[in-house]
Amino acid sequence: MRKLAPLALGLMLSLAVAAPSFARPMEGSEARKMQTSVDVYLRSIGRGEAARVVAALPPRIKNIFAGSAGIEAGKLDGVLIEQTEALLDAAKFDDFAADYSAVDATDSVLADGSRVTWTVVPTQFTVETAGGKVLNRQPLLVLNEAGQWYMMRIEGAQQQELVSIAYPFLKGVSFPSASSAPVQ
Repeated sequence: MRKLAPLALGLMLSLAVAAPSFARPMEGSEARKMQTSVDVYLRSIGRGEAARVVAALPPRIKNIFAGSAGIEAGKLDGVLIEQTEALLDAAKFDDFAADYSAVDATDSVLADGSRVTWTVVPTQFTVETAGGKVLNRQPLLVLNEAGQWYMMRIEGAQQQELVSIAYPFLKGVSFPSASSAPVQ
């Protein structure tokens, strides 16, 4: 009977790690730090600060980018910064807003034991190009891993698939749809 105790304990611990996560209100300093990080990220886009925008991407996502593109992880930031600079130079990004009114956090654990707190923040902004001005509404996935807040826009199925590879607990999560409409 005593030999079963360690087995039962191990089973209970593995079930606890695999247990579903539940949303909770994000309050106090945690909420303020998250909001500040999102606001800095959005301002960085508006100011054309490509290096800050790329630095806000989750490292696990960058590793997947590097692997799928066949780029050394150490060189990936330079490539992403170049691409982001080109995108930010090609248009004027403005009128940023984030809706923090209904932001709940979910605490999850990865297979390697890393704890991740995540939420989805509805955002909107305008993009102006030679073709006109467009209002974009996009969910922003915001993750806290190892005490650092990271962001990634979720624009559709491809981004959802990417984040579920890096963060398997997000597989099957229904993100709000992104949308865009011309501004008159």
